[in-house]
Amino acid sequence: MENLTTQKVEIRPVRTEDLSFVYELEEQSFKDPFPNYFIDQLADANSETFLVAVYSGAIVGYAVVDDWSDHQHVVSIAVRAGFRRRGIAQALLDDLFERSRPGPLRLELRRSNHEALQLYMKNDFRETGTAHSYYTDGEDAIRMEKLIEKKTEILAPA
Repeated sequence: MENLTTQKVEIRPVRTEDLSFVYELEEQSFKDPFPNYFIDQLADANSETFLVAVYSGAIVGYAVVDDWSDHQHVVSIAVRAGFRRRGIAQALLDDLFERSRPGPLRLELRRSNHEALQLYMKNDFRETGTAHSYYTDGEDAIRMEKLIEKKTEILAPA
C-alpha cells in the first residue's frame, strides 16, 4: 500500500466544522467510542493538540493529547479504515510530539490492539503497567509512556 506523504496529507488543528467527521470516525474505530460531548470538550480544551489528518479535502484521521497537571495524555488516535497502515497515524504522532510540552506523555491501549502497540513501541513508548478490566467488555489495557525531551533552539552562527 502506498505511504501517504505529508505533501498529500495535511495535519492541522481540529476546527468546529470537522467535529461531525471526528464523531463518525470515533464510532467506526472503537468498540467503546467516546460520546460526542466529550469530543467537543477535548476540542475546546486542546486547541493545539487535537489534530486532524486531511486527504483530498476529507478527514481521514485524528489524534488528541489532553494536558493534565503532571503529564500529557494521548486520549485517542484513529485513522479511517481505507487509510490505515499508510503513515497517517505516524504523521499525527510526529506532529503531536512537536506540540507536546516536555515531560511524560502517557496512554492506554487495548491489549488486543497489536498494530497500535507496534506503532507506539516504534516511537519509543515503553510499557509501564496493566489496567485490569479497563474497558467495558473487561479487556485489559496496556499503559505506556514516552518522555518528551525539552526542545532546544538551534541558533544560527552570528
